Amino acid sequence: MSKGRVIAAVVAVVAIVGAGAAIALGAQTGALEVSVETATKGTLSVAVSASGRIEANEKGDIYPPTAGTLASIAVTEGQEVKKGDLIATLDTVPLELQVAQAQAAYEGALAQADAISKTTPSSADKNAASAAVNAAYAAYDVALTQYNAAKVAVPPQAAIDQAQLQVDQAQAAYDDALQAYVDFEIANPAPRDGVAQTALVLLGVVRDQAYSNLVSAQATLAQLLAAQDTTAAVAAAKVAKDQAWAGYLAALAQQSQLDKASSTSAADSSADAGVAAARAALDYAIDNLGNAELRAPMDGTVLFNSATGGISLGGASGAGKPTVGSAVSPASAPFSIVYFDSLLFNAQVDEADVAKVKEGQAVYITLDAIPAETFETVVERIDRTSVLTPTGGTAFPVLMRLRDAGDRVLLGMNGSVDIEIDTVQNAVTVPVEAVLDDAGESYVFVVRGGKVERVHVVTGRLTDTRAQILEGLVAGDDVAVSGLTELVDGASVKVK
Repeated sequence: MSKGRVIAAVVAVVAIVGAGAAIALGAQTGALEVSVETATKGTLSVAVSASGRIEANEKGDIYPPTAGTLASIAVTEGQEVKKGDLIATLDTVPLELQVAQAQAAYEGALAQADAISKTTPSSADKNAASAAVNAAYAAYDVALTQYNAAKVAVPPQAAIDQAQLQVDQAQAAYDDALQAYVDFEIANPAPRDGVAQTALVLLGVVRDQAYSNLVSAQATLAQLLAAQDTTAAVAAAKVAKDQAWAGYLAALAQQSQLDKASSTSAADSSADAGVAAARAALDYAIDNLGNAELRAPMDGTVLFNSATGGISLGGASGAGKPTVGSAVSPASAPFSIVYFDSLLFNAQVDEADVAKVKEGQAVYITLDAIPAETFETVVERIDRTSVLTPTGGTAFPVLMRLRDAGDRVLLGMNGSVDIEIDTVQNAVTVPVEAVLDDAGESYVFVVRGGKVERVHVVTGRLTDTRAQILEGLVAGDDVAVSGLTELVDGASVKVK
């Protein structure tokens, strides 16, 4: 049953209950006051209503290539950017170290392959391989210990407090040195004699040294604050552990190959495989370093995501949004680019109505934040997978595109939509509340000459607000829409 029929049925029940009382009291109370509406003829739009929200149609997430920390952020949230624009930069020191380690491993693999290619495996080779296994396992054991320590390592608050104190003291010292320099320079304007110039130079040296001390203290504090979020440290320690384990396995494989080698070709194949693996590791490290600059994948507006909630240099989390010094990882995107000129409204259409909805049907969207404006578009897509509504019902997402919505429409805005599923031309309609029901018979009260006449009607299509009248009325008839529970056929009325 549609919403219109529900309203009509409720009014009908009340009308039946109140009819008897109206008959008994009508003579005593005189003419009843009623509101009337005129039956009109025109196009009746039949619509399905649903609630929904604004979503991004075109969105590009920016993922860091590896775990690390943000060294700089080149944009502000909400800034318009072009494809390829610099968004942020990772701290490259750990990445450069990984490249150096991978380069050394690759050169070692090349040297080993060259040596094997020139000699047949001997007892010395096997002894060296055994020593390599032991050394690789020892390296893995150290890396494992460091990984376990990194998972629980957090700098003590006392160290952070001390570092903050040193920053404050260094700032005060720098402020004093700077003021002394400025005061002397003002008191001794150019041209100065040799003594004054020398004094000014000395004051400048003191000022520069104080500034250097301040920068050093700030860097120490930043490192301690960044260390509170161990995500990057743990990730780096895990990479080192995994690389050490891989090195151990590679050493075992090399030892096994040497033990089984019956010819130089077998050892050569093993060495070649080691070179290929080392080369791949080096390429991976170089690629990570080359991707330390995070750039926009498309034109649009920058959004800061709640990626990891890393600690910023100022010590605040920024409500989880990325700041300089935040730890990031490839598991989440700290930044996204959204194209706001093409947004989607995702409406949750009840399963009882979704079969009536078709692609291309006209829709009229109203947003809670902009109630005075209606956005007209069409149904673009109907998802085939259902979702649960907040009340536990079943609905299907119906998507429609908003173009050129402007800066007023933002992601996540809630609203409602009327989807026009049908139109009836030349339809005679009245307000839906004017139609009553008695034992399955529909009727209205027509107001003529100060009296009401109960008129049987045949209804057609119903909407939330209008009812189509197929028989019983013509355009221009006035029907009562208020005081219906007190009306009886032939009662005197006064129009409000």
